[in-house]
Amino acid sequence: MELDIREKYLQIVEEIRKRLIWAEMLSNEPNNNFVFIESTSLQIRKILELVAYLSVLVNREKLNHKDRNEWHPEKIVEVLGTKTTIFYPLPSYMIPPNKERSQPSLIPLGYEAALSQIEFIQAYKMCGNILHAQHPLKNKLNIEKYATENKKLLNKLKNLLRQHTVGIRHGINQYTFLHVEIDFSNNEQTKPPKITGYKSLIFNEKQLKQLFNMDFTNIMDNKGQPS
Repeated sequence: MELDIREKYLQIVEEIRKRLIWAEMLSNEPNNNFVFIESTSLQIRKILELVAYLSVLVNREKLNHKDRNEWHPEKIVEVLGTKTTIFYPLPSYMIPPNKERSQPSLIPLGYEAALSQIEFIQAYKMCGNILHAQHPLKNKLNIEKYATENKKLLNKLKNLLRQHTVGIRHGINQYTFLHVEIDFSNNEQTKPPKITGYKSLIFNEKQLKQLFNMDFTNIMDNKGQPS
């Protein structure tokens, strides 16, 4: 089951990487070209849908048949929020276990530079605004503003996903953490996406939430590196 989840997760991650690279190329076109701006918004919207599907994938055992087949990101987030504590990607480093440490160490990076869960919903709605023909009796959209916002969203999406961790609950006290690394460069040296699974002993959902929200500055040395 876990291997199946990891393979499907990897497939979605690879599609996200490709779409994000395409969207960045489109976003570099002139800010007054509405075709390129609309195309960028469409790619971002699809990327956001894929991110939501990642959460469905790793939490599918908690969802009924109807919820598993939901396609709208906002509804997916609402449903998952009633089923589990943690489901959204966490930008983070993962330090593997070693001789001195039997458990992996998770170092959250926070959402200051990454797309937060609230921003995720706002971004999906914003992109939807520009994907329809403009109504002649409504205010005209500021195309240049959307071009600027699209570039910000693409950067925040990269910071959200470049290094992130998700948790999979198998049963009481049984969790696997998937740590995902995505190289968003686009050249001959680009590395394929990588997923590493770590088993960990978590006693309850409260402990899991504390782990995913802990202040990583407390476990960094004076040089800003993991201690």
